[in-house]
Amino acid sequence: MIKIVSGNNIPIEEAANFIAMLNRRKEYHIGYCGIDAQEIKESMAQDITVMAGAVEKDSLVGFLGADISEGTVEVWGPFVNPDNDFHIASAMWDFLLESIPLGTKTYYLFPNVENQLVIRFAKELGFKKGTDQCILHYSRAQSMDLPNHNLKQMSEMEYKEFIILHKHVFPDTYYNGQDIIERISDEHQVFVIKSRGNLAGYVYVEVDSDYGEGSIEFIAVDKAYRGKGYGKRLLEYAVKWLFDFKTVNEITLCVAIENRGALELYRSIGFAIEHKLHTFEKLCL
Repeated sequence: MIKIVSGNNIPIEEAANFIAMLNRRKEYHIGYCGIDAQEIKESMAQDITVMAGAVEKDSLVGFLGADISEGTVEVWGPFVNPDNDFHIASAMWDFLLESIPLGTKTYYLFPNVENQLVIRFAKELGFKKGTDQCILHYSRAQSMDLPNHNLKQMSEMEYKEFIILHKHVFPDTYYNGQDIIERISDEHQVFVIKSRGNLAGYVYVEVDSDYGEGSIEFIAVDKAYRGKGYGKRLLEYAVKWLFDFKTVNEITLCVAIENRGALELYRSIGFAIEHKLHTFEKLCL
């Protein structure tokens, strides 16, 4: 008999191993959850607010988690043992909803395009399909062949131009220009290209050296300066800078599949598509 249990009754280490096992296979894969059990365990401790599990004969056969932040919920899962079925996912969902604080929230699912169980789950629960995404991957070894460029960090004199360009290219995003400026540190940097004294483009990168994680958060070239190879130069420089941190051995990032220009840019220096994801969202009152 399968029993649905709350987070307090779910051994975190067992749950992390369970997620890592399933997430290695595209037919069970959920975006952004990872495949390293130790990293998953740490992420669960930091990010997962509410959890539900399915247990059979003292073994975990299902997991569903919620990362709740400012009115949004990123759903971890549902992960369901291959020997079980869709009904376990639905039962965990009902159990999870009872534990989430009341209030208007938008729920997000990020299943692999081959994850038929979660695609069915999303459709039957009335989730709306959004823009498909792809996860790109790049390794340290690939960076050895990249050319060296002499770019500079953004100075205070360029802040105004940067804020204008960032707002124009990314009008509705998670960090505005001022947010990025305030985040600048030894591990968060903006590098720029200028042309005839004007800001032609920039790239904003972040590193978490403790966890060996590097990311390219934003890259943009002013429309007036496109077609000159500036985007590629910014990207190549950003990648080499990230790998200057010895703990960073790979870079993964997410790009909308419909953003062909960005995909072509990343693939032009060797980024490869690792996963393709659907995005589903649902507003719950």
